[in-house]
Amino acid sequence: MIDNEITIVTAFYDIGRKDIKNFERDNDKYLSYFEFLAGIKNKMIIYTQENIKEKILDTRKKHNLEDKTIIITKELQEFDEQGYKKIIDTFRNYDQSINRKNPNNIECISPMYCYLMYLKPFFVCDAIQRGLTDENIMWLDFGFNHGGNFFVDKDQFNFYLQKQNSIDENKINLFSIKNDDKQTLANIYFSMETFLMGGIIFAKSKNWLLFKHHMQKCIKYFTSFGIIDDDQIMLLWCARNYRKNYNIIKVYFWFDSLYHFIPQNIAKKLKINT
Repeated sequence: MIDNEITIVTAFYDIGRKDIKNFERDNDKYLSYFEFLAGIKNKMIIYTQENIKEKILDTRKKHNLEDKTIIITKELQEFDEQGYKKIIDTFRNYDQSINRKNPNNIECISPMYCYLMYLKPFFVCDAIQRGLTDENIMWLDFGFNHGGNFFVDKDQFNFYLQKQNSIDENKINLFSIKNDDKQTLANIYFSMETFLMGGIIFAKSKNWLLFKHHMQKCIKYFTSFGIIDDDQIMLLWCARNYRKNYNIIKVYFWFDSLYHFIPQNIAKKLKINT
């Protein structure tokens, strides 16, 4: 146990990814991705569905971390019924692939994927309301690092994640792969450029509630224009409209944001894909 331990919240649901052309990743693929992170010693709260939960728990058991693992099964629609309806209706009424740079991407054709990405603060806030989290809470994508895309040796991942000096405890911490160049959100929607990434998000519990409120406002405005997208552009909307609440940290690779939670004596030993 460490002082001010970070609680990790994540989620995995079967939303039919394996049936989406050019995005054919079945449940086993994502479970294999999770194996890379399963040795992290922090408490993990994992939202999923009934037929997957035992496989997830078994993966944590391999590292003797079942006592640091809480698995919650809850139907996706229950997290935000209004938001769910807005996203489904927007996809039904307006083609989200028209004039998009990559019209076959999953965020252009799958309302459930976009809804799942939108729900990240809802999962965290649900865990907070159940009294399951510590004060420091990280969202970590279930498939983060894609099984060895950046960090390459899963046997090295047997430590506690801890916030480093770059993290602002008073704000919602997001990571940017590209500096905001002040394009309109409409242009970013069509060009599908990525500025902010949602793989890791860190905040104190009170700020997660604020972040959830921001996302609810965002989905209201986006759907009023007949558009919907994944979390990346919604994060940008939140950061632009509530600038004082967000700390944006620049990174240089898709998954190197994790360094901001790895003690330096460990980080310098980790094998990476260069």
